[in-house]
Parts: sequence; C-alpha cells; structure tokens
Amino acid sequence: MLRTTQLHDYHSKHGKLTEFAGYEMPLWYTTTTDEHLAVRNSSGIFDVSHMGRFLVKGDRSTDFLEGLVPTAVRSQPPGKAFYTLLLNDRGGIMDDLIIEKLEDDRYLVVVNAANAEADMRHMVAHAPQGLDVEDNTESTAMIAVQGPKAQSFLQGLTPLDLGQLKRFRCAETKVAGQDALVSRTGYTGEDGFEVIVYGTSNERPEGAASVWEKLAENSTPCGLGARDSLRLEAGYPLHGSDIDQGTNPFEADLAWVISAGKAGYVGSDALAEPGARTPSVVRRGLVLESGVPRHGFEVLDGSGSLGVVTSGTFSPIVRKGVALCKVRSDRTNLGAKVSVIVRASPQAGTIAKPPFYDEQLYGWKRQKGN
Repeated sequence: MLRTTQLHDYHSKHGKLTEFAGYEMPLWYTTTTDEHLAVRNSSGIFDVSHMGRFLVKGDRSTDFLEGLVPTAVRSQPPGKAFYTLLLNDRGGIMDDLIIEKLEDDRYLVVVNAANAEADMRHMVAHAPQGLDVEDNTESTAMIAVQGPKAQSFLQGLTPLDLGQLKRFRCAETKVAGQDALVSRTGYTGEDGFEVIVYGTSNERPEGAASVWEKLAENSTPCGLGARDSLRLEAGYPLHGSDIDQGTNPFEADLAWVISAGKAGYVGSDALAEPGARTPSVVRRGLVLESGVPRHGFEVLDGSGSLGVVTSGTFSPIVRKGVALCKVRSDRTNLGAKVSVIVRASPQAGTIAKPPFYDEQLYGWKRQKGN
C-alpha cells in the first residue's frame, strides 16, 4: 500500500496522483508546463513531505557527521544549511542531501525519499553509541516555496525577516501560526524557501494543511512533473538517474562538495586512490536543436558512442530538449558537438554547462527587476 503525506486530501481533490518512492503524490494539478512557468515567473509551492528528515543531536553529533560526509561540518555556523553527499566505502554516492545546522550539536538531515530507509541504516551503523538519530519524517511536513515572488508571498505568513535570511541559511520561527523551520534552499534553480512544519502528522494534519492553504492563496500548487523539469532545466542531478552508488563525486561533477584537505570520512580512502579524480566518464549537460532526449538515449559524435542520457526533458524556457548525461570525459568538453539518437534518428546537440536558461532572466542569480 502506498504511503501518503499530510496534504493528501488536498492532492486527491485537486491533482493527478501517481506513485513516487512508495508514496502517492501529485504529478500535476493543471499542467506541468503551466506549473513550471509559474515557478520561473512568480511563485509555486510543492509538497515535499515525502523526503526524509532525520534529527541528529547530542555532544558527539558534529564528530559523527564530520566522519560521515565529505563537506566540513564543524566550521559551519549555526543557522547554516549545506548541500553534501552520503558516500559508501567505495566513494559511490548513496544519496545527495541537505544538512541544516540548527545549533551546535543539533542538525537536521534532509534526504531523498527513495533512499530514506537505506540512509537511516547507514547513519545508524556509523553512529557512536549513545548518539540520538531520530526520524522526524512522520512528525513534520515539508513545503517548498519557489520563485522570484516566493519571498514576498511567504513574508506575510512569518515574523522572520526573510530579507535577512541569506541563501543556504535557516532559522526556526512560526509560519501561519505554526512552529516551523524555514531555510532558503530548494531544488528548482530559483530563489525560494523550504518550510518544515513541526508538530503535525497524518493523524493530525491541520497544521500542515493550514500552512499549505495560506500559501496557495498566492502561489501555484505544483506537482512532481514540474519539480523534475525545473531541477533538470537548472542542471541539478536526480539520485537514481544521474548519480548513484556506482558514481563518485568526480564522475558526478560534484567534487566541489569535498572540503579542501578533508580526510577520514566514509569513502575518503577510495577517493584518494589513483585515477579517482580523473574519471573517464563524467556528468555533462547538453542541449538539442530538435527532439526531446530521454533516459537511456545514446549520445554519439563522429567517432562513435560517447555515453547515454541519464535524464532529459523539453525545457519550457529554452524551448528545446535539454538533458544530463554520462559521457566520455576526453571527447565532451563544453561546446562539443554531439548527437542523440531520438526515435532511431540522430539529433544534433551541444555539450553545455547548466543551468540551461539565461541566468540574467531566470533563477536565483537573475538581475533585479526581471
């Protein structure tokens, strides 16, 4: 039986439902394109309560996380959120995640829904005796508010000065009268926030529902379809498609999460081996002149096969097919001309650096007024 989030009643009344990571979730409410454009041009809200939320606390929590991830933890100030990776002993990516440092020795770890159970087992297996790793997924709800107008719409619901909350910062506050954690994070490429509502559950969903309904007065409800097209248009990888346990951070083009000089974390020995830092296959972006690339489509150049598309879609902003792919590193520098086999026909494309949209017009770097 599929699991549901605390906002399932709203989704079942207004959305097209689908299965995702063991949950019944909204695929869309209107259309994926309309919801995608609402986020790029105004503000959209997403129920992301299916994502795992683990509270790590205690006087050994910093040491524990320091040995678990490749990003420096101790140097992060309270109120900081950071993107990092959970690695296996071979240096492969078990998951990509956000760690939010609520205060010294109290952290919230936000993980992908499909990996939540495996991530928890991995964390518990590496935790020192007496350290508290608590699964708060069922006792909280999580709502993403994304887009250039997200700040103005959310500000009316919280006493927290969102103008002072910088990107990848977090703070505990109230939202629509509910105790909550607000972080300036998200996975759409836009400015925006993720709101974790405390003290709510499937049995008592009223707190989560009230926050969602207040946000929906100004922001467009969005489903999984738009969430996927937005993250892909921004060039963000999806675990299980673009990155996986057989992909190390260098192959994934995510080596920037490895703090300089850091060692002693899970997977660090494997990443120090000769050749790990100079992979033969890497993650790249590409744009097609025509056609829509999809997962598993072959990428070629005049000399033969280069690799495969790992995720692809039609970009409503670029108005072309865009993709992430795993390809040979020696023949796919930026600007390289390639082709993708779409429905048995080669379609011309170019290796490109994401995001695929004009950052002066879209995304969190956009120029004021656009």
